[in-house]
Amino acid sequence: MTYMIAIDSGGTKTDTVLFDNTGCVLARDISPGANALDIGTKMSEQRIFEAIRRVAARAPGDIEAIYGGIAGVYHLGNYLYNFLRPRLQARSLRIDDDGPSLISGTIGAADGCGMVAGTGSSLFARIAGRPLVHIGGVGYLIDTGGSGFVLGQEALRVVFRSFDGRGDKTILTELLTRDLGDHPAKCMKKIYEGGRPFIASLAHNVFEGRRLGDKICCEIFDRCAWSLAELTLAAEEHFEGEFPVVMGGGLFSAFPEYAEAVRKLGSPRAKMIRAEVPPVYGAAVEAMWDVGLEPDENFKKRFLESYNSFVVKSR
Repeated sequence: MTYMIAIDSGGTKTDTVLFDNTGCVLARDISPGANALDIGTKMSEQRIFEAIRRVAARAPGDIEAIYGGIAGVYHLGNYLYNFLRPRLQARSLRIDDDGPSLISGTIGAADGCGMVAGTGSSLFARIAGRPLVHIGGVGYLIDTGGSGFVLGQEALRVVFRSFDGRGDKTILTELLTRDLGDHPAKCMKKIYEGGRPFIASLAHNVFEGRRLGDKICCEIFDRCAWSLAELTLAAEEHFEGEFPVVMGGGLFSAFPEYAEAVRKLGSPRAKMIRAEVPPVYGAAVEAMWDVGLEPDENFKKRFLESYNSFVVKSR
């Protein structure tokens, strides 16, 4: 039996699994996100290392491969690999950003794109024989257009503009007050202490307000959907003809209308595909490839069944 570890980590959570070559998930760990663009490289290193240690402790034998799809590493070089390699005994260790595993989990080794829309956002284009292409998603200080963070930030912004007289009234005032337990103006400590993941958690109010017909919510929705759609337009130059775009992340799974809006606004050559497997499954596929194994339908079925049987609380 071959034992491997797969990791998917974004701005809000890190999902780590121990599994074997039959697809059976033996252990699962949910912990806070490890995007170094948010929390710095040192904390990112520690969070990933500790997550690996927790699931590795459940392994009946040696770990052959570890693959991590970690948001933010594309921009920061090999910091995480260089930290982990001397501390881990696994024969194979590979660290990528979170785009490749999103692609691999849905379309295997085929050329295509992965669009992430969760706490952050980005698009990766993978073409065999070429370096990975990253479009957008350069961290919340610069550009994560269409992300949960931007949606939540926009919701807060328009509520404060309405509150001090600079902007129009919006149902978001009522919705955010309900979410926060008080008017946002009285919740500054909670907002700033919660930071980016907390602000992203407020994004659902924009979708609720839009369903209720709020004009400002509709405007935020449209702007953010366009921010994601234009990523596919920028990707056109890297492909001839039609190209697949795997759409993953919490926003697309929770709000299918958002995925549909992005699809309608995006490149006419982009074949948008909603990811129907968890991102960590794609990381498991990558780990299998790293030890020369090819995951088949039985592997996928067993992985998803055993993965879904775990009820894990975030640390």
